[in-house]
Parts: sequence; structure tokens; C-alpha cells
Amino acid sequence: MVWQKVRAGLLASVLAAAVTLTVRAEEGPKAPPAAAPAPAVAADCGTPCYRTVCVKEWVPETYQCNRTVCKTEQRVETYTAYRCEQVQEARTCTVWKNVNEVQTVMKTVCECVPTVEERTVMKSHTVCKEVTTMSRKCVDKGHYECKEVCAGPSLRDRLGHMHRHHGCGNECGNECGGCETECAQPRMKTVRVWVPCPTWVETPCTKMVKTCEYRPEVCRVTVNKMVSKQVPTQVTVCKKVAEAKTEMVCVTKRIPYQATRTVCVKVPVNETYTATRMVCHTVQKQVPVETCAASCESGCHRGLRGRAAGLFHRDHGCGCDSGCH
Repeated sequence: MVWQKVRAGLLASVLAAAVTLTVRAEEGPKAPPAAAPAPAVAADCGTPCYRTVCVKEWVPETYQCNRTVCKTEQRVETYTAYRCEQVQEARTCTVWKNVNEVQTVMKTVCECVPTVEERTVMKSHTVCKEVTTMSRKCVDKGHYECKEVCAGPSLRDRLGHMHRHHGCGNECGNECGGCETECAQPRMKTVRVWVPCPTWVETPCTKMVKTCEYRPEVCRVTVNKMVSKQVPTQVTVCKKVAEAKTEMVCVTKRIPYQATRTVCVKVPVNETYTATRMVCHTVQKQVPVETCAASCESGCHRGLRGRAAGLFHRDHGCGCDSGCH
């Protein structure tokens, strides 16, 4: 990596030196050779050296050539123009007029005419009919039965119960009011009880009912019928009648006449003109060249640039030290 960097630096130095020498060679023709200053080391190395250099210069040159140009010219031309004039002219036109006229027209009229017709209609009649219906009735066909039920304590038992005390030390809690030994067989009584037996009984019932019946019957009916007939009628009709009429009308007419006008016309014209062009010429010029002592001094005191210039230094016989190279 270090050697590559060194090589790149040397190559850049060589290119810089070459560019410096080229610029110095090109700057020579700009100043005249007689006015060029003498090198500072001319006293040490002798008279300055000159070199012949070929330089390209662009010199203006004139030449003649032809071209076609359109020029505008004014010309007077004659043309036909028209002017409008109002002229009275008689014209015949047809006019339609409305005329009322009475005409007899047959008109269809509808008239009501009474007519007798036979028609069959359904007429209602009231008739009495015998109708038998069944009526239902719920009848209780029950009976009485004898049934033994438990009789309650009598008044005597109730009064005696209030004054008696039993040896068992317990009061009697049954319905008869006595002790358990005495109430083993309660007092019973016979009672008649009704046992129900509902039964539906149907009874026929005959009665007379009025019924309305409809029977067909032929009858004569008077009907109004619409009868159409033709009746003459007087009608007023509006009729259009054509009538010829002559009247004066103003008509616009175009009358031609001759007029002149100035027109711009483009005319092609061939002309010769002088053109200028730049021509390249090669010219030889004398250019002063630096002496070896000046190059030696500049190379020895300019560091890397001087060292690069020493690579391309030529010995011109001026006796420069070889150590500068």
C-alpha cells in the first residue's frame, strides 16, 4: 500500500511538470521575442536560447456569395366591388282571407223513445209452513233414600257434661261428650237424603212459520231506448279564399363596379453579399527557451516540482551540476 501511494505521488508530480512546461511554451508567442526579458542567470550560462514553434491562428477571410431574398413590393390592382342599393319593385303576392259561409250539415242526434218490453222477474211471496222442532229440557229424575248418620249429643248430654267429673281425671273429647268406654257406640239416627239424577228430555214442538219464496213472473215494463237519427243543421263554416294582391316592395340589389387597391406582394430577388469566415493558418514563431542554469536553480529550490522537472531535464552544455537531476 505504501509503494502504491508513492507511485501515485510520483505520477502526479510528473504530470504537473509536463503541464508547466506546456504552459510556458504556449505563453511564449503572446509576448514579442524582442521584448522578452532576459533570464536572471544569463550572465552565468550565456545568451538566451530560442526555439521555432508552429502555431495555428484563426484569420478572418471575406468572400462573395449569392442568395435569394423575398422583398415586399406595393402594387396597384383593379378588382370588382359591389355596392348595395334599395330599389322599389312591384310584386304580386297571394293573400288568404277568412270568409264565413253558412252550410247545411246532417247531424246525428240521439233521442229517447219509450218502449214496452216483457221481462221475467223474481217476485217474493209469503208462505206459512208447518215446522216441527225438538226442544231439549234437563229434568232431575232423582229419589229419596234413607241413610243413617251420626247424631250429635243431646241437650241432656250437654248439660250433664258440665257437672260431671270422671275418675280418670280426663275430660271426654268425643262428639257424644262421654268417656271412651261410654262412647264406643255413638248414637245414630235415620235421615232421608235426595239422590239427584239429571236427564235430558226431548219434546217435539210443531208450529207455523212464515217463509218468503221467490217465484218467476212475466211482467211488461216501459223502457226508454236511445234511437239515433239524422237531422239537418245549419252550421257557419270559416273558409279560406285566395286573393291576388300587387304591392310595392323595397328590394336590396348588389350593383358591381370597378375599384382599385394597393396590395403588398413578396417578390424573390437574387442578391450578392459579402460574408466573413474564419480560416486556420499555421505560423512559425521564435519562442525563448529557459537556460539550463535557470532550470537548475528553479529545480533545486522548488521541492517536488523541481524534482519532477529534473526528470525531463536535458543537458544543453551549460555546465549545470549533475546533482540537480
